[in-house]
Amino acid sequence: MKITKRLSTLGIVAFAAGAFALTSAPIAALSPAIAQEATTNSTSHEAAPETEAAVAEEHTHETVSNETHEDTFTVRDSVFALLAGQTIPASGFTHLYDTTPYSIRNGHVAAKIPCGDDSTPLLNILIGQAPDFTPAPLELIANLSSQGELCLYHADLPASEQGNVSGTNSTTTFANSSTATVTDVAISNPGDEDVTLPVTSTVVIGINEIAKDAQGHEE
Repeated sequence: MKITKRLSTLGIVAFAAGAFALTSAPIAALSPAIAQEATTNSTSHEAAPETEAAVAEEHTHETVSNETHEDTFTVRDSVFALLAGQTIPASGFTHLYDTTPYSIRNGHVAAKIPCGDDSTPLLNILIGQAPDFTPAPLELIANLSSQGELCLYHADLPASEQGNVSGTNSTTTFANSSTATVTDVAISNPGDEDVTLPVTSTVVIGINEIAKDAQGHEE
């Protein structure tokens, strides 16, 4: 009986030792994998700031690039000036439009004003940067004009190099039109007598694009 009890006791101890060994082995086997995963995660977290920095840098370049193209603005502004009954004195003018400190990059002006028997305008449409005005080269719209009374003219802003004034072969050249800065539009009377504009005399100015490169008016 004593021998049997001792053998039973030794069996229990051996079984416990074996079970402990089997339990410890998987834990030991898993330990390197867990350690490797922890190392990988640690490395990934350390790399994240570099990725965020790269994205921030890319966003900065994109912002600068957009700002480079923000010097020109697309707009749509239209001004209608009814001049019926208005008198423009000899050698005088009436200021109609001003975009300072921006310059006009794309626009149009149409004027229904008194004209001679040969469809020559009796008034000038002045464009430029005050006080440096130049008469715009006006193109006649013959089918909407009455010779010797009122004629309809139009011109681009900035002005094209030349416009046909009379509808025949006479032209008016606008010097350096391709590089001229236009911020102002006016109507002037170049004659030596006052001009009172008849009914339906009008000037319409439409602006499509402006830019931030006007130099400002001279003192």
